[in-house]
Amino acid sequence: MSITRRVRHASRFYLVTSAFLFGLSPAALKAGDGNEGLVPPAQYVSLPSQDEMNDPKTTGSLPSARTLSGFASLVSHGTITLRASAPTNCVPGNLREVVASVAAKFGPVSVESTHRNRSRNWRAGGARQSLHLSCRAIDFRVRTRVRGVMAYLRTHPQVGGLKMYRNGIIHIDNGERRSW
Repeated sequence: MSITRRVRHASRFYLVTSAFLFGLSPAALKAGDGNEGLVPPAQYVSLPSQDEMNDPKTTGSLPSARTLSGFASLVSHGTITLRASAPTNCVPGNLREVVASVAAKFGPVSVESTHRNRSRNWRAGGARQSLHLSCRAIDFRVRTRVRGVMAYLRTHPQVGGLKMYRNGIIHIDNGERRSW
């Protein structure tokens, strides 16, 4: 290919792309009076007032951790970690408060299990009438000496069933007062 042919080819490419880009430039796209324009007319939105800026409904954000209490606050701060397979919204509030008090007193807590369906309960070695089936039990770990935690949990009237497994997991539920 000769040099003049290359120059012609490059200039033709330049002209075509320039025309294409010029045709899509904002200056070329003017909004018309009616629906015939390509760019929609500008729409302005009022900013929320200062009082509404902290409202989660207005901003779409979660409330700050300072406004959350107990269990939810400790989860948002990372003091209580939750497994994806351990939903806590079905757990009775008194058990969540017990776990929150353990986390506040003894340090980080990891919630391992809450609600289980029958097959998962069977795979975990749970009892046939386990309170995990009705989301009334929590299994969790604490990164500290477990003896002190167990003594602390025995003083809580909200805790019915209390068990420490060999792997360090602590089970609490709100059933009848028992240990096995």
